[in-house]
Amino acid sequence: MSKKQLDTSSITNELAGGASLFFSKQVSPSPEEKQPEPIDAKKTKKSPLVKEFKEELHEVMKPPRHEVMTSSSNESNLRNWKDLIENTETHNTSLRLTNEENYAVEDVVNELKRVFKIKTSLNEVARLGLLNLIHDFNTNREKSIIYKVKKS
Repeated sequence: MSKKQLDTSSITNELAGGASLFFSKQVSPSPEEKQPEPIDAKKTKKSPLVKEFKEELHEVMKPPRHEVMTSSSNESNLRNWKDLIENTETHNTSLRLTNEENYAVEDVVNELKRVFKIKTSLNEVARLGLLNLIHDFNTNREKSIIYKVKKS
């Protein structure tokens, strides 16, 4: 048995002549045109949004100044954290929880909702916990809870 061959010469000629609406003839760049440099992971610049988020996160994560009126400074920091967990763009990820951890978070979310009339979610609780751990580590390094737990 012989395999059937499709005659592609007419299609090839049409494409080579630039007659196709969908496939334009590729023009090789002239030597004067600058070729794009290959991407080097070390030289790539981060998106302005990433930079802006990191600056905002850095600002929010600053430890409160210890002044005579620490409550207003601390409250300002808490408001920044609240804005960060409620009003920033997020990306989907997964968080693996045991049943007990999931029930405990659900209990917290439900109590905040029913007793204190505060609307929140597992996502906000988890993000606040992560922000708190990051803040603790940035402030206390070897005395931070994450360092102590992971070093033990």
